[in-house]
Amino acid sequence: MADVLGQERNQLVITFKDAHGETFNFNISNPKQDITEQEIKAIAEHIVTNNYFKSTKGSDFVAFVKARVVSSETDRYDLTV
Repeated sequence: MADVLGQERNQLVITFKDAHGETFNFNISNPKQDITEQEIKAIAEHIVTNNYFKSTKGSDFVAFVKARVVSSETDRYDLTV
């Protein structure tokens, strides 16, 4: 989706720990508005349990660390001189 001036966007950011103890963020754009903590925990645990993804180092995610919804608004500037 293209950025639109003044448009608010949300991302669900879930942080996992890999087998080497390093943390990695997994981003989901525009999660549903009424997502619950229980749903987020279930998604995170499902990802860890089923090894759907690996860290950039090739290790499995072994633990869910935290999750948060990040909201941002797009601003565009024309800085042509």
